[in-house]
Amino acid sequence: MQGEMDGMFEFEENESGYAVVDFLGKENESVKQVRIPEVYGGKPVTEIGCGAFLGAEFLNSVVVPECVTQIGAEAFSECAGLAEIRLPKGITVIQPETFSGCASLEEVEIPDGVAEIGEYAFNSCRRLRKVKLPAGLKSLESGAFSNNPELVLVEMPERGVEMGKGVFDRCPKLVR
Repeated sequence: MQGEMDGMFEFEENESGYAVVDFLGKENESVKQVRIPEVYGGKPVTEIGCGAFLGAEFLNSVVVPECVTQIGAEAFSECAGLAEIRLPKGITVIQPETFSGCASLEEVEIPDGVAEIGEYAFNSCRRLRKVKLPAGLKSLESGAFSNNPELVLVEMPERGVEMGKGVFDRCPKLVR
């Protein structure tokens, strides 16, 4: 399927609306903040595709609308300057490596509806200090928060979370 372009994004139609499949400002040093539109072509934007923002190192803030219910693997991977992102309440899974290598990200609050955090989802977020996990979380996959040397606080549900191998490996400041 051929993608449609509008401004800073390339879109593809899906069964529930549209997906952002590429951010066209990845190499533009002057684009620091992005607001993903709620609507494109008269339909809701419901998805951020795999690798859509991959390597957008100059980006420091992204606003994701509440109508987004899926964020693909590696969607924001290697966005080294990304310091702030607010995740929509409708997502239920954070895919593998979604935020891997977001070296400027300092704090993450995972929405209540998220039941699974994929492998290496927040790996190598070098400045990540604080994470709040939702009460309904069921699964933290291998290496989900590994290699985060500044991580000091993780607020976890009291019980019921299945943990993969090395979820918090190489997080020396984390008190367990």
